[in-house]
Amino acid sequence: MNPLIIGIFSFATMELVSYLAHRYVYHGIGWVFHRSHHTRREGIFELNDIFPMIFSVIAISLMLWGFEADADEVVAAAIGVSAYGMIYFIIHDLYIHRRAKWLSLRIPFLLEVKKAHAIHHKYGGEPFGLLLFFRKDEVRNQQDISHETVV
Repeated sequence: MNPLIIGIFSFATMELVSYLAHRYVYHGIGWVFHRSHHTRREGIFELNDIFPMIFSVIAISLMLWGFEADADEVVAAAIGVSAYGMIYFIIHDLYIHRRAKWLSLRIPFLLEVKKAHAIHHKYGGEPFGLLLFFRKDEVRNQQDISHETVV
């Protein structure tokens, strides 16, 4: 199969993996680590940062194995996973949670992503996704949520 298609498919699949991990692991057994993400951060790091470290170790390991085994499909999948991780880091950590104070974007889609994330932080439930998110109608129209209210 075409490595480009594999990479794109891997990237897209990571949104589903991210959603499921956030909903069922982070807000389940992983809450002991993820709780730090729902409180005001002191310093650069939070305990929740363990999750992207785990995902990156998996992606790097797959990439190294793919190069070693001359398996272009595995390398392409690992690149797709890594690209999603980089986008997630830029949008979620640097932009939404302001770890890069200088990164201030007024792109309508990203403002909606930020607002959806603010709803998640305020109520603790949906939306769990980052790029594809669904908000319940009763929450979607509330005036007390703005894209500026993320912890």
